[in-house]
Amino acid sequence: MEIQTHEQRALHDSAARFLSQQCDFTRHRRQHQGTEVPFDRALWARFAEMGWLGVLVPESAGGLGYPVADALPIVEAMGAQFVTEPYQEVALASAQLLLALGDEAQRECWLPPLADGRALTLLAHAEHGARYDLRCVSTRAERVKEGYRLNGAKCALPFGDSADRWLVSARTSGAPGDAEGISLFVVEAGTAGMRFARHEGHCGEPWADMVLEGVAVPASARLGAEGSAFAAIEAAHELLIAAAGMEAVGTLQAVLESTREYAGTRRQFGKPLSSFQVIAHRLVDMFTQVELTRSLAWMAADQFGPAREASPERRRLLLSACKAQVSAACRQVGEQAVQIHGGIGMTDELALSHQVRRLLGIERRLGDRFEHLGRLAEAVSAGEAIYA
Repeated sequence: MEIQTHEQRALHDSAARFLSQQCDFTRHRRQHQGTEVPFDRALWARFAEMGWLGVLVPESAGGLGYPVADALPIVEAMGAQFVTEPYQEVALASAQLLLALGDEAQRECWLPPLADGRALTLLAHAEHGARYDLRCVSTRAERVKEGYRLNGAKCALPFGDSADRWLVSARTSGAPGDAEGISLFVVEAGTAGMRFARHEGHCGEPWADMVLEGVAVPASARLGAEGSAFAAIEAAHELLIAAAGMEAVGTLQAVLESTREYAGTRRQFGKPLSSFQVIAHRLVDMFTQVELTRSLAWMAADQFGPAREASPERRRLLLSACKAQVSAACRQVGEQAVQIHGGIGMTDELALSHQVRRLLGIERRLGDRFEHLGRLAEAVSAGEAIYA
């Protein structure tokens, strides 16, 4: 299963051409040679000019108003290049949350600057110790006379300290582990009581942890009804899983192509490596994993189309099946690529080593293979049909 419509193909091809020129390995290495990776505002503005940041945003708010399935080919093209900017978290997750929970005035206020690149808007939901349980929210939002006061901590925010605003989840009632009682608040940069600690991801990309100490926000900063944001946060998380599958497809394809090229040109005992049966078999195994992942990634994308028929429960299981395969393929293809390249495959000067580290990051992000296989096992034990 591949790109299905003319619009999807056009978006993918235009993104691939642009990113191959603007986000190649040379830029990636130059960007990471410093002690701190800066957020590239100029590149982000170009993303906005191409319409990518507003791909889900309605035309009335300055976006393209495309369905989710049309946005995912852009993510696949980014996976094939060296894009560290948090495109999926902003253009997909944050945009969808503002559309789902915001009232008309809030959407008019916050969607246009997201779409035109003026405001980097990030979801701040994950917390230390929660693992992959979205209901595990300990950050509290206390009602005060002027609105709410937030106290708690969030973790693993991509370029988190560079954002212009955050969509922060916090409990207005209930205990960690409850789906009810979670609210979502828009917090602007510069608000008193916020501090960040930056650290690096697998590929040197910047992540930040956020601490909120008495952060005051007005009542108008709350998105949706109090305590009812969990369903929208879960839907945004599911969209990110589908996007991770597409990103993995782009990276896996790039790793396969570079490995195949290396095996065809590297000579051993007077013959190219690809002529040896064991290497040929490994290349075939890698190709199989890439194509299987591609099919499941598009199956996941179809769950967000207008003709989707799966119930929310079955959609979650289908996405878990996709992510389990994505995680397995990321590790298997990455390991095989390094094995075929030999010692050079882990050198910093080779693009492959950075792509493999990216695959390892995707493997763990949004739930690793064992997490999603566990969910599938529980469903099968309960007699639920996954693919029926």
